[in-house]
Amino acid sequence: MPRNRFSRRRFLKGAAMGAGAVSILPILGQRPARAVQGVPGRFMVVINMLGGNDGLNMVVPSHLDPYVTRRPTINLVENIPQDESLLDLAGSDFKLHYGLGTLQNIWDQNDLHIVQKVSYPNPNQSHFTSQDIMSFGVRDTEFGGDGRGWLGRFADEYASNPSEPLGVVSVGMGRRRDFESDVTDPLIISTVNGFRVDDDNDYRTDHVLRERVVRDILESDANPPADPALSIFSANKQAYELVDQIQAETSEWIDPGTYPNTSLGRNLKTVSQLLHAQDTFNTKVFYTGFGGFDTHSNQHVNGANDGRHASLMRQLDGAVDAFRTDMQDRSMWNDCVIVVISEFGRRVFENGSDGTDHGHGNAFLVMGGRVKGGNMTGDIVESDIATASTVPFEYDFRDLYGNVIQNHLGVNPTPLFPDQDYVASFNDIDLV
Repeated sequence: MPRNRFSRRRFLKGAAMGAGAVSILPILGQRPARAVQGVPGRFMVVINMLGGNDGLNMVVPSHLDPYVTRRPTINLVENIPQDESLLDLAGSDFKLHYGLGTLQNIWDQNDLHIVQKVSYPNPNQSHFTSQDIMSFGVRDTEFGGDGRGWLGRFADEYASNPSEPLGVVSVGMGRRRDFESDVTDPLIISTVNGFRVDDDNDYRTDHVLRERVVRDILESDANPPADPALSIFSANKQAYELVDQIQAETSEWIDPGTYPNTSLGRNLKTVSQLLHAQDTFNTKVFYTGFGGFDTHSNQHVNGANDGRHASLMRQLDGAVDAFRTDMQDRSMWNDCVIVVISEFGRRVFENGSDGTDHGHGNAFLVMGGRVKGGNMTGDIVESDIATASTVPFEYDFRDLYGNVIQNHLGVNPTPLFPDQDYVASFNDIDLV
């Protein structure tokens, strides 16, 4: 069983939350004084398509007969809105979903690499189990790991300097298990404007006065001599300081006005705001995403309308379009790698509700100015989908992460994936 890490860190969070300190608690606890490691300025953005994205209708094997015959209602060869068409991937037999025009452009600019058949050994079709495996970075989450998530290990190993607390940041996703750690707490934030001192629900009219009193105490009183009072005092002081720092460092960020008002659009807009202070924060990994991909029904409605999946593809495309343009305008696109993931793919064949059920292998997307794009790793051939219920597993998701972490961020990915049964092949996928 993963060890029970009490705890001082957990106790401090509860104490600070009870004090009504800040809307989202920052990094707490004692950490070694070590700078954020890796190539300065470079960062990685993980976009999680929660629910299990249908990779076959995102990167479409339109040239394969079983794709058409086993999906008579939802295939995108025969069932497509009249004014739409699948998008060519130059040099490939595959097509992109018709709602992914920006991604086609990124492919044409040689900045998009697609990896097919991504999963992990002995894939599981449970949302919760599969998400846990991808969060903890180990196949056996009960006995194979150390209780930490892969990003928690990253924070502990490479981003544990109290003066640079934003090495790893969750944006709009809450505290997922990816962020479980020992000596650091990655920043959990929804929006920059929302990262502030909370009102006390019982004393809203006195909020300004109460905040001023707390700040005066934290600034003028001597530190308590011992724990737990010392730790509670220090945690609250750090929380207020981080609120002030984020607000100050991002105050001059200029909104380009192009981010769509969708959950992913808002999240990537927040990433851009935090990147305005990248020289100060030196964030290496931003983790965000959006949901709705559990498309058991109404995934695509026979050309009469877009259906659920097309709406999700358009949301992904619109948000990435705004973010890519923003990064290019800020001369940061070459420092950025975006990895688009999902916990599993879906079945090869459609079900009786115009949808698809849980599957295995999936298509992951890797984008950025340094990505070896216009390329596809892995091939889906007719024998893969002619009779099988799911797309097979060939490439381990940890190898994708590892290649980007090693060749883009410039640190060793091995400590992040401690599974004894996992044989790393970081360089078998030539992404960056």
